[in-house]
Amino acid sequence: MTKMSGILKVLAFSAVLVIAACICVAVFSVADLGIEEKGMTEGGGKGIIPLEMPLFVAVAKGSEVSSMRAGTNFLDAEAGISAYTNVGEEIDLEKAKAAFRTIEYETDEYIIGSVPLPDYPEYEDVHAYVHKDGWIVTYYLQDKPVGKIIDWKDYSADEKIIGTKLEDGLNIACNAAGVPIRNIKYYDFRYPNADKLMIVADAQWTEGTDTFKIKLPSDFVFYDRSYSHYTYDSGGSTMKIDGNEVSSLGRCEDSSRWKSGQLSPTQLSLDDFHTVSLWHSEYYSSTKGHACAAIVLIYREA
Repeated sequence: MTKMSGILKVLAFSAVLVIAACICVAVFSVADLGIEEKGMTEGGGKGIIPLEMPLFVAVAKGSEVSSMRAGTNFLDAEAGISAYTNVGEEIDLEKAKAAFRTIEYETDEYIIGSVPLPDYPEYEDVHAYVHKDGWIVTYYLQDKPVGKIIDWKDYSADEKIIGTKLEDGLNIACNAAGVPIRNIKYYDFRYPNADKLMIVADAQWTEGTDTFKIKLPSDFVFYDRSYSHYTYDSGGSTMKIDGNEVSSLGRCEDSSRWKSGQLSPTQLSLDDFHTVSLWHSEYYSSTKGHACAAIVLIYREA
């Protein structure tokens, strides 16, 4: 089963980015900072992902009903950034159980547990909720940074496409249950008023440093700022904002290292250009390692 809409065509470049106020756009022209309409990236894909409250949560909140769909009450208490889908048919929970590493809670109607991701250690497992009526939600806990979702191992240098670990979890659950994956959407249970998620990414494929600039307008409300940093077969890599180190990754031969974390409002203050730099050193002169970095923003257009 192939990956679908949740794969992100991100803003990946070494130019200047501005999140422009009043319209959902990305600005990245070095020459004139021209505005591209409808949030289109260099490759023509959308660089901004809508955040939409799941229907079963929206209905419950709107009608002030305390009892949401079975097993979903816990999401408000523990879930952070999430991806979800309704496959449009009933799910055989016995089949779906094959996707889980651990099952934390199980009834005749739903399963809650953790789903392992290929080529990642256990601490990268996504949490998952699978309901027999077709709903599947994957998420990370509220104390985890949003940047944790980026799947750099799925990064395509040619097409500037990045997958997410949450979508990987949805695919694994759907494959186990033998159902199609449909219309993937994203939502952060911590920020019900946020309506967009943006990933701004850069990569360094040779030894050296690359930079880009970013400005967050005060017209928007920013709920979360985070970063993701990754290296493969590298002699070392650092990520800095305005010359201040936010992440450092050591040597890794024929393997990967990665890190994600929160950024403070001071590190990415509003209405100022900030310079993000990514440095990468080759492990040996003959190797072809690389490093990647991203800024991840959750916000609302005021």
